[in-house]
Amino acid sequence: MEHLDPPDPVIWDERRLWFEERQAAFAQGGTRGRLSEQGTALLLDLQAAFCAGAWAAVVILAGAVVEMQAEASKQARAIPARDLVWLRGMRNSLLHEDRGRPALTVEDQWVGRKDWERYARRAVEIVFALSYGESDDR
Repeated sequence: MEHLDPPDPVIWDERRLWFEERQAAFAQGGTRGRLSEQGTALLLDLQAAFCAGAWAAVVILAGAVVEMQAEASKQARAIPARDLVWLRGMRNSLLHEDRGRPALTVEDQWVGRKDWERYARRAVEIVFALSYGESDDR
């Protein structure tokens, strides 16, 4: 989603490989309880949004998956509270706009993409940490 053009196939593959490698690293220890069916299905959209570079959508989807997985596994305390607070705060700031101080602006889409990519990567890792447990190389 590099300004509505699809990313270069090489960039798509780099992002896909990062996502799949991080998921595999976290999954080595198994899952935390039964994964939510809907949360697992949303992981597919999460990966597609990540590969496309739709960073704000990644944060929103990650927040949804974490909520579902925390409820399904009863493991919300399995990850650091600061991670949950950060992700919920980011998601909520995107869903409930403060018109005086929006979380995401059109300018961010042009000059803040690296920051938003960092946020998206952190959000994905929080999903994996809650779903699978801590990665050895986190």
